[in-house]
Amino acid sequence: MKSDKEKTRKTSLKSITPGEHLRLRDNVHEYMQTREWIFGRVERDETILLVHEREGFGWNVKMGDIDWEAYRKSKEKKGL
Repeated sequence: MKSDKEKTRKTSLKSITPGEHLRLRDNVHEYMQTREWIFGRVERDETILLVHEREGFGWNVKMGDIDWEAYRKSKEKKGL
């Protein structure tokens, strides 16, 4: 059975459009200096394709690697 957090994440994914900014959680992928990425798409294996804003390369991360609280706050700040 899926946890409430996981259900919330999946619901959040449906509201994200390509090009939106997502932030990696501070405690994951610590070797990555860039913490903000551009949302590309959700892959079949339910990973998220993130694209670097300036360099144009991308990589896949797990849903749990994203700081969903920061995303929620950014949406509230924008009034969405």
